[in-house]
Amino acid sequence: MTEQMIINAAKGSIKRVDNELTDRDMNRKELASKIGYSETLLSNAINSYSLNKSSRKIRGKVREYLNIED
Repeated sequence: MTEQMIINAAKGSIKRVDNELTDRDMNRKELASKIGYSETLLSNAINSYSLNKSSRKIRGKVREYLNIED
């Protein structure tokens, strides 16, 4: 997978999360509270292309909470 493909996939994920939040009339701050993380950590995990364990864990909780399947 090329770097551009990774970036494109990440952008798609960001859009999907934001769409799901809009559908639920929620914002990222509320989501962060629901899954037990700060808004800053949540935003960093969603907006970054980081593959570190912490970011992956947070993104996993976001997908689970919003019922987003890979």
